[in-house]
Amino acid sequence: MEWTSIDVESDKDIREEVGGLADLKVGLDTDAESMHREFMRGLPHLSDVQEMHSSVVSEIESRALNDEISSLGEFVSEIGGEWSGNDIRIPLPSVQRDGFSIGTREDGGAQLVRIMSSESFGGMIRSFRLPEGMRVEGAKWEGDIVSIRLE
Repeated sequence: MEWTSIDVESDKDIREEVGGLADLKVGLDTDAESMHREFMRGLPHLSDVQEMHSSVVSEIESRALNDEISSLGEFVSEIGGEWSGNDIRIPLPSVQRDGFSIGTREDGGAQLVRIMSSESFGGMIRSFRLPEGMRVEGAKWEGDIVSIRLE
């Protein structure tokens, strides 16, 4: 079964900052990351490299996801988060928001949740199983914390 992506709502301050860079023009009012992204978009000769990179990442992701699926309690303990009733709070201070995603899929009557994030020097892929009957309702950034709502 395929993973279904969960839309992670952004907190208002961050959304306004990103919106200001959407129509990027080279100049003093831009940042290095945005300039690099624009530079990379203009390099069609790198498409083979990008395809190979995607292939390698998919293979690594597949291996990582098949190796270990934690229980919700184990995941929260490993990552230093909190779980209270229908709310999971995950501290992610070094995560790049544009490289962060949450996905879900059904597995034997329970929902699996996959957290993926890229970081400057690596990244993280973690999967955990929700208790039977619980499902992800939504997720939202709250500063450096991602709050996942369950139903």
